[in-house]
Amino acid sequence: GRGEKDMMKSKIVKYVVNGTILAAIAALGVAAFQLGTEPIREVPKELASKEPESEEQEEEVEPSTVNAGTDSVEAEIIEEPVSAEEIQQVNETVSEEEKDEETAFAEEEQAENVSASLAVPEVNFSEDTLMEWPVNGNILIDYNMDQTTYFPTLDQYRLSSAICVQAVESAPVVAAVNGTVFSIEDDVRTGTTVTMELGNGYQAIYGQLTDLTVAEGDTVKKGNIIGYISSPTKYYNVEGSNLYFAMKKNGEPIDPIVYLP
Repeated sequence: GRGEKDMMKSKIVKYVVNGTILAAIAALGVAAFQLGTEPIREVPKELASKEPESEEQEEEVEPSTVNAGTDSVEAEIIEEPVSAEEIQQVNETVSEEEKDEETAFAEEEQAENVSASLAVPEVNFSEDTLMEWPVNGNILIDYNMDQTTYFPTLDQYRLSSAICVQAVESAPVVAAVNGTVFSIEDDVRTGTTVTMELGNGYQAIYGQLTDLTVAEGDTVKKGNIIGYISSPTKYYNVEGSNLYFAMKKNGEPIDPIVYLP
């Protein structure tokens, strides 16, 4: 019987040892499982507040450093923007300069015009000189010193030393060519009559005028107004208002039509 008891004790010891080993293994397994499945613990508030601050500080420092470098580079390349006030000042300065130039140009042009108007026109008539019509209108009586011409008001045939150009009363009369006023007379037949010296022995005679704009001794430029058409004298009542226009060379009548366009 003793041998059996010993055998039983050894079996019990084995079971106990095996059980202990298994328990230990199981404990280790549970511990390992718990370690693997243990949830992540929250970071303490103190550490959480400190770490982001350090990260933000790092992030703030780096951009500021980069921006500082970029700004310095841009400052070297890009000019400062011009303000609206500066642009307006520039525009005002430019406009003032343009106005000054325009004023100077206008004054210069005016001075030239004044000097041109004050300049005495050349009085130098010749056979090649071309005049302009002192008035525009139909010729009522033509020049003719070779044979007589009919004068309606006089009801006579007479030699004609001038042309009579139809024109309405108050129509302006211009100088047909450059000339100097030699005389102004009131003639019974031709009314107020202006005689101009044209140079080289030539003269131009303008009759049946009123409201003269010239005086004796004036030198008149071609195309300038010398007076206006008056009502006709009694010698031209039938013909009506007209300009009496004659020319002479060395005191002798010549045909004005030869020198008119």
